[in-house]
Amino acid sequence: MRPDARRQMRALSPEAPRSAVDATSNEAASTTATPPVNPELVRAREVPGAKRLGSNVVEILVFRGLSTPLALLLVVLQGRFLEPTGRGRFVLAVLTVSIFSRLLSQLGVAVANHMGRQEWDTPLELRPLAQRALGIAVGLGVVGTAAIVAIGELTPSVGGTTAAIAAAGLVPNVIWQTASGILLGLSRIRAWNYVQIASPLLTVVGTLVLVVGLGGQVHAALAAWTGAHVATAALSLYLIRDLWLPLRLPSLVDGVSQTLVRLALAMGALQVIALIGYRVELFVLEAIDGVRAVGIYSIANQAAESMWLLAAAIATAITAPVVRDPERDAVALIRRSLAKSLLYTAAAGSIVAITAPFVIRYALGDAFSGSRTPLLLLLPGAVAYAPVQILVVYLSVRRGRPRLSLLAGLVAMAVTIAASVPLITAFGASGAAGASAIGYACGAVVAWVMFRRLAYGRTTELG
Repeated sequence: MRPDARRQMRALSPEAPRSAVDATSNEAASTTATPPVNPELVRAREVPGAKRLGSNVVEILVFRGLSTPLALLLVVLQGRFLEPTGRGRFVLAVLTVSIFSRLLSQLGVAVANHMGRQEWDTPLELRPLAQRALGIAVGLGVVGTAAIVAIGELTPSVGGTTAAIAAAGLVPNVIWQTASGILLGLSRIRAWNYVQIASPLLTVVGTLVLVVGLGGQVHAALAAWTGAHVATAALSLYLIRDLWLPLRLPSLVDGVSQTLVRLALAMGALQVIALIGYRVELFVLEAIDGVRAVGIYSIANQAAESMWLLAAAIATAITAPVVRDPERDAVALIRRSLAKSLLYTAAAGSIVAITAPFVIRYALGDAFSGSRTPLLLLLPGAVAYAPVQILVVYLSVRRGRPRLSLLAGLVAMAVTIAASVPLITAFGASGAAGASAIGYACGAVVAWVMFRRLAYGRTTELG
């Protein structure tokens, strides 16, 4: 059997990457003035992005900062030109696609999980993994598309046609999400940033043309959204063309593919649970106090969660070094990043707490004055939960144990649900904020405990 064939038959596993041997360091060096040189030792390979962490974080923040006003502009355009009913249909259709997309979006991260192993760390060796991930993304995306159309047919407020237009964006969405995970594992941060900003930018452009310029309604808005994902998928495939060209589709049902799917779906389930967990108190609040209370509370919720931008940027920048570094160095980098994310988020929270009463009053008016107290109650929990994004890089990506990250999300969601009913009944929107803050704090504690157990030898069988 040829060597490259044997390499592709190796079973993937989520074990930690082996440490490389550095020719400049050996035992003799500690006892002699002039250490001997062993020509048989191989110099440790450079970790992608390890020397550019600071600049990568700044660059990610810049691009994320650009995407935020684009998202706000899109909301304003849809609110003005689609009216509440059309905007509601758009949100319901896109939310359904987003749930499926979150579930399937981690295939690229599953590939990144294995980049620390020497047998999968060059473009030639990564190609069959990338090809498998993209093929699985298309296959599962087609299944998800059919399910979304069926759900739309059963939902009178959406309808089959509306659902079909939105569902057409699922496969390209999953493709560019998969490519993004691969770019992240290779620390191609600039290319990753281009992909992240392409979708909101192109959606705004398409909305200006199809809705504002041509007078289209909800179907035109969804067409703009879907078209933006198609264009973003094309861009992402171009940026990783060295990893999937020449095209040769490996088996999508062999052991390697099954491992990628299991890891990706486990991490995707975490994303779905996180999406639901961040919003679960909204449903309870709407059931008890009505939609107006939800509108007031959503301002506080969005302001508090926007502070996670800092931790997300750090988590993105450290992904490649954490995957490829020796275990001790990876753990040390995680600990430093945890401290930075907690410090930066706490500083941002202090600024928000001081300025929020004035900003809410002058930007939104007295109608939203009730969101100030919920925001202040949310801030401690949001600060505590921000470092979880750093811990997920170690638990899910480095160690391939996404169930541990999933456990933290489940705990946060369960605690939030349990606390929501009594607190919202007693205190309304402020109770929703308190329940959410308690859930965030409990989820953060669980994630930290799992990290300690896994990083310092007290492993668990939950993953």
